[in-house]
Amino acid sequence: MNHAPAAQPIETQKIVCYKNIMLLLPEHHQLWLNFEFGIISLINIEDATPIHQQLLSPGEMYVLDVMLKSYPDYSQYEEILSVMTGKSIEKCRERVIWGVDNKEVDVVIRPIRNLLGRIRLKIRPFGIDVKSLINMGYLVVSLDPKKQRSRD
Repeated sequence: MNHAPAAQPIETQKIVCYKNIMLLLPEHHQLWLNFEFGIISLINIEDATPIHQQLLSPGEMYVLDVMLKSYPDYSQYEEILSVMTGKSIEKCRERVIWGVDNKEVDVVIRPIRNLLGRIRLKIRPFGIDVKSLINMGYLVVSLDPKKQRSRD
């Protein structure tokens, strides 16, 4: 008698809703990131309709996730490098410090800038952007001047 193999459990979709950035978005909207499909969505929560969606590469998705979770604080270079490379934050911090000490910080940060350049193009339709904080890291900001908060 042939027995069919037991059905494998279907992994549930991992969808993250970033409630900490709601002040950056239009009223009644949320930003969701679907890790299974690599899709970022702006959702109107009044009727649960997607307003805008964008496909992200895995690298873009994980870096954006770190930055959105960090909001309202900025993401440090070493945090972003850690996500990009899979190395520990400590190892990435050492790399950044080496770059600063040897006046090679551009070499260390260039991969981050390149990836963030692609991310910025994809998230601008959502009304958000990424701002560079010199010698510190990057911060998610609103494109709407009324929603930008000062960093005193």
